[in-house]
Amino acid sequence: MRHLNGFERAGLALLLVLTLLTGCAPRENTSQSTRENREITDMAGRQVTVPVQIDSVFPTGPNSAIYLYTLAPDRLLGWNYPLNDQEKSILPEQYHTLPVYGMGDAVSYEAVIAAAPSLVLNTGTINDKLISDCDKLSRQLGIPVVAVDGDLMASPQAYRFLGELLGAQEQGELLAGYAERTLQDIAGLNIPEEERVRVYYGNGEDSLETAPAGSSHAQIIELAGAANAAELELGDGARIRISPEQLLAWDPDVILTVGEPTSNMSGSSAAEALRSDPVFASLSAVQAGRVYGVPNAPFGWVDRPPGPNRIIGLRWLSGLLYPDRLNFDVDEEVRQFFHLFYHVQLTNQQLEQLYSGAL
Repeated sequence: MRHLNGFERAGLALLLVLTLLTGCAPRENTSQSTRENREITDMAGRQVTVPVQIDSVFPTGPNSAIYLYTLAPDRLLGWNYPLNDQEKSILPEQYHTLPVYGMGDAVSYEAVIAAAPSLVLNTGTINDKLISDCDKLSRQLGIPVVAVDGDLMASPQAYRFLGELLGAQEQGELLAGYAERTLQDIAGLNIPEEERVRVYYGNGEDSLETAPAGSSHAQIIELAGAANAAELELGDGARIRISPEQLLAWDPDVILTVGEPTSNMSGSSAAEALRSDPVFASLSAVQAGRVYGVPNAPFGWVDRPPGPNRIIGLRWLSGLLYPDRLNFDVDEEVRQFFHLFYHVQLTNQQLEQLYSGAL
């Protein structure tokens, strides 16, 4: 048997080292992939592969952002628009400077991809369009997209689903339980048809944009046992522009005004503008002093957006319309909601400012 020369011995040593390194290196295999990901069924019935560990979530719109903030604020990748003064007056300061990614056609998807969220949350009406949008967005981003039912009646199920998804079951159950009790309390008012108050809901600086009956933006009016004065069937999600003459013709019992959050105009300011406008002086609601500004902080209590922020609006509105039928204290419920959902303890002064529109 011949002896190896120096070059051959060196080559053999290198081969042994490479063999050892290859044997010790971690191997990607199916079992490891299974441990890192899991299959879920979202609220649209879609099978989605998501990471086991979810560190951050991009919300496609404000409804999704509010669900994330209320349930697991540390997972919220960013907002869809810059927060206004009313929102900043309530939300803790550390959430004021989260990145803004846009919404709708203005989303900066390049920035979203660069931020590499664990998944995307899309909240809305469960239908074929939402399913198609989720599938398309997932292909475009290369990130799993999960659908959540945005109907207010589905908010308990949504919080339980998201709690399981994000590993925040305890908080999810607390929020789901509160939402469930709220819906039960309001349903228990049992307002007879002949006693239902006719309500007009006005959007914008002049309060002449409204959400007709059947719109998701006006859902809270009907749930609170009132009748929507805008008795027009224009489909879910619709808002319409009306004339002053149309509002005079409807002559509602109560008028709710939300103002214009994008220009920091409060609901109370819009209510004062409508009350002082001689064009509307003959309205029954104006003459009876039943024109009310909707609290907007940190998010609209009736709409703007039509997300879980409406849960407390349902209690507030029921107390406004039917105070003698309540089996709960509105002030205490507002304090509890803000503690559970918005992670803040309201002072008495803040509570008064919320109602008056000073926040």
